[in-house]
Amino acid sequence: MPSSPPKARPNYLWLTRFFPYPTHAGDRIYSAKLIESLAAQPCRVSVFCTYQGKDAPVPPDGPARGADWVLCRDNSRHRLWLYPFSYLPQHALRLSGPDPRRSLWPLLIQQPWDAVLIDYVSMGWTLPLLAEATRVTGHRPTLAYVAHNHEASLRRLAVNHSMALAPLRLAQWIDGGRIAALERQLLAEADLVTTISPTGDRAHFQADAPNQTFLSLVPGYDGPRLAQRTLTAETPRRVVVVGSFDWIVKQQNLVEFLEAAAAPLAHDGIGIDIVGAGPAAVLDHWRHRFPNVAIHGRVEAVEPYLAGARMSIVPERVGGGFKLKVLNAVFQRCPLFALAGSLAEVPLIDGKSVCFFRDFPSLVDGIRQNIDNLDQLNTLQTAAFDACREGFQWHDQGQSLHQTLFSLSKLHREDVR
Repeated sequence: MPSSPPKARPNYLWLTRFFPYPTHAGDRIYSAKLIESLAAQPCRVSVFCTYQGKDAPVPPDGPARGADWVLCRDNSRHRLWLYPFSYLPQHALRLSGPDPRRSLWPLLIQQPWDAVLIDYVSMGWTLPLLAEATRVTGHRPTLAYVAHNHEASLRRLAVNHSMALAPLRLAQWIDGGRIAALERQLLAEADLVTTISPTGDRAHFQADAPNQTFLSLVPGYDGPRLAQRTLTAETPRRVVVVGSFDWIVKQQNLVEFLEAAAAPLAHDGIGIDIVGAGPAAVLDHWRHRFPNVAIHGRVEAVEPYLAGARMSIVPERVGGGFKLKVLNAVFQRCPLFALAGSLAEVPLIDGKSVCFFRDFPSLVDGIRQNIDNLDQLNTLQTAAFDACREGFQWHDQGQSLHQTLFSLSKLHREDVR
């Protein structure tokens, strides 16, 4: 008997904001690793994104080469003059320039995609193009929205806690409303919504779209793991804050922490390292305002800073949820001290594997009281490592996403027939 022809692999098109390498921030890591883990499944993945600079970047060696990359130069910074005449939020408006549209259109109609994935709310600008491609080709792919946060609730919190002047708060409120509207449109049109958290954001999404299909894709971790570490009196009396500070809300969180912590910790001889990318002018302002704090900016690796500290601090009052930097601290065995509610989806227990505090003053007091309690710090870092060692595999998330997309695409094809 003749053998049956092999089944064709499904074709997935991933639409994301920008080329995610190097992965120096949590949102870039999440996008890059999901793309890589999906491309490792029995499917074909093409990625459309923008890049900045003169020359198109090249995907790094390794899993990233499993996807086909279609890159479009981002030269649309001056589109914001259109803001008063558009329904799009600021970032989506900038991404939706003529060049990205011209680059994306032939990609949408070149083949019958089994699924299209819209990665992050700002890529919702592509929805009208997707609708037009469906009209032209007569084929509608399964549509998935890859959410990073429940943006409507996050933006409301950001405005409510904003310390900016009234004109900037008004601008934040207006843009937050546009983001919320675009998010609602994505929830209404998508066949699948993926969330980082099975709780928290997921509950907000379900309240907005109770009939939607959801899939939780908790981030993984494939970085270095320190087999053993013991904090001793020789370990520097320093604390480290790791993050990305491009967003004004993240900047505000950090400034509030430093206002509470910089002077008292310096008085006690406790150093502070701030590690992560941010606008150069903002970082320089912090260096001037907090001269006793080491503002490092973007670094090639965070591990040396975690190794040179007795605590990793998560001082985020706004913008809670899963944080990839927490796994860096856990697997580098750096004890975690954080504001209550700032972590999610990590199996850490207050007082056993992490220490939570209700506000910045109590967090600062906790640092001062425990910085020399080496037995307690070693107990915390050991318990956190043990609690997380078996979880957080990127491959599992890619497999789950592929299986869900394949099932939805199959149902879609049967419905069409």
